[in-house]
Amino acid sequence: MKFVFVFLLSQSILLPIITGLIRFRRLDKGYQPFFLLLLIGFLTELFSFVTMQVYKTNFPVVNIYILIEWIFIAWQFHVWGFLRQRKGAFYSLLILTSLFWIGEYLWLHQFTAILLYFRLLYFSLIVLLSINKINFMITHDNRNLFQNPKFLICIGFIIYFIYMIVYFWSFQISLFGKSDITGIIIFLMAYVNVFTNIIYAIAFLLIPAPQKFTLE
Repeated sequence: MKFVFVFLLSQSILLPIITGLIRFRRLDKGYQPFFLLLLIGFLTELFSFVTMQVYKTNFPVVNIYILIEWIFIAWQFHVWGFLRQRKGAFYSLLILTSLFWIGEYLWLHQFTAILLYFRLLYFSLIVLLSINKINFMITHDNRNLFQNPKFLICIGFIIYFIYMIVYFWSFQISLFGKSDITGIIIFLMAYVNVFTNIIYAIAFLLIPAPQKFTLE
């Protein structure tokens, strides 16, 4: 029953997806990677739920998704300017992190492993990329940042992935014996997911209409 409840909360991902579909014409290349990731995330949640019911584990599905998640978010930041003029360095980063993902699998010798080190690596990278993007917007954008969809998406990333770092730290500790603190952190994970999905939905609502150019 608890797993079903967490699954239902995870369907809050439909909030930004539906919002994005409603405002699809405004989703230019500046937001396409993130929107595609949300669609993949929704399908992953469904497939993960099915495999959990049938095979009693969803780690193989989730482990493939985390690599996809990292690649798509890195691609999103690349579209926003990260290493845009140094494509070789960007692709090298993706290759190296993918090799790290493969290497941890080979080291653990099982497809149902948690891949803790890869998770901590890409969680940290996304947080750093988000902070760097926010710093850039603070110094170069004169608009109200809370009305900037990129700013809100980065805030969502920071909240979610920092919590994920704390979550997996708590999960590892709980393997040796649960405490009240680790129990609360693990329990709240689903609600943090809902909160960040609401932030993403608001961000899609704030995407400005494409500018129309005239010869006047």
